[in-house]
Amino acid sequence: MLVYGNVEECEKEYAKCFSEFYENEEIIRFRDNQLKDMYYHNFTSIKKAKSEIELKRIIENEISLRLSEKNNFCNILSNFVINSSLLSSLKYRPEISANGYYSFDISHFAKLNALSGCIIKRVDNKEMIDDILYCDLQHDEKKLGRDFCTRRCYRRGKVYVSDKGANSYVCYHNGNIIGNCDLFIHNGVAKIEDFAVIPKYQRKGYGTTILKSLIEIALKENSHTIYLVTGEEDTAKEMYQKIGFNKIGERTDLFFKI
Repeated sequence: MLVYGNVEECEKEYAKCFSEFYENEEIIRFRDNQLKDMYYHNFTSIKKAKSEIELKRIIENEISLRLSEKNNFCNILSNFVINSSLLSSLKYRPEISANGYYSFDISHFAKLNALSGCIIKRVDNKEMIDDILYCDLQHDEKKLGRDFCTRRCYRRGKVYVSDKGANSYVCYHNGNIIGNCDLFIHNGVAKIEDFAVIPKYQRKGYGTTILKSLIEIALKENSHTIYLVTGEEDTAKEMYQKIGFNKIGERTDLFFKI
């Protein structure tokens, strides 16, 4: 299943908000020297399906480059399936994950329910970046550690308060921080990313409320495509489909520990 070209372009432009990039006919390589251990700020995207021999060469070259950079991981993304026979022939065996591109059916917008009393604000100051950190720690501190969560939040926060176009929004209700979500719009294509509701507020309607607010912003900005990327094994996928997101493509992520 092919991803629409405008979505692929939006993915690239979003990544460029956080990372420097190098591009040739085969790959786009992203690097963030301010957050070198962030997997999705430091990755390589393979542009097109190739023969197994060519793909193996590309993958091995990227792994070699990461080793020369003295890094302990290599993250490679592709919008096509890579055969298991190729992967089994590599020196390093990757963790493989399938992620789907899901586009919102705009005809469903009027059906979305929103909780009253929620305030959703764009992040534009240090205090609101601190609120994102509070959300991040509720989700990821046990898994990723406080140090990484803090560095990630303040690195991304620099971009949110800049003019690069990647914006983040925080949801509040009765003075409580509920969750947060990114929105990036490029040439009429809106990407929803880093969507998270604090665990104790999940399954209470806040998630749909946040998504409806961001979809409304995207529509007001004349977006014709609104999409997100989610793991095919993630439980959130069912919620996205229920409220009007439909699968339009799939991405294969190869994560190598090296």
